[in-house]
Amino acid sequence: MTSSTRRPRRTQAQRRDAARAAILETAVRLLAGGGYSNMTLADLGERAGYSRSLAAHYFGSKPKLLAAIIDHVRESSPPSMPDTLRGVGRIETEIIKFFDGLVTDAENIRAYIVIAHEAATSLPELLPMIHEQNVALRTRIEADLREGIRDGTVRPDLEPVSLSIAITTMIRGVAWEWFTDPNLDVMACRQAVLDQVRVLTATTT
Repeated sequence: MTSSTRRPRRTQAQRRDAARAAILETAVRLLAGGGYSNMTLADLGERAGYSRSLAAHYFGSKPKLLAAIIDHVRESSPPSMPDTLRGVGRIETEIIKFFDGLVTDAENIRAYIVIAHEAATSLPELLPMIHEQNVALRTRIEADLREGIRDGTVRPDLEPVSLSIAITTMIRGVAWEWFTDPNLDVMACRQAVLDQVRVLTATTT
């Protein structure tokens, strides 16, 4: 290979970003497969193909690593829905996207569930980040319900705040069942949640 065809050497920033991404992806795999207690920063750096000290150098501590994973999983999520969707149609698409992710993005979601459990038990410093994600989902669903009420596609007597919490709870609850039972029929559960949302929001019985 001549000098003119050699790949340009990566910059220090590019090498740092690649190492950081590799550590995060390795951490996701370890969390999804073995949980939090079985993972150490030293082991993580080595498994990612770097020195045992590199993960600690980049992230400092396991809680800070987990916070970075929350951002990593969020950034890896599918793109936003098109603006053409409105009301219940947006809620249904949100549900479909979430359940499809249990199949197509299982490692990221399993890792996120592990982190959410740790946040609620042993790592309360992570709880605000998990709460922020939960509130964001509820807020989107609440806004869609209100829009459906305004345009007449959702029952006008519904209370959007309470129903958005109930729908979110159905979604999160199935995710937890899926986490504990690998044989769960995700698509059947997806359809059941969609059916319930349609019944609850229908303007006629």
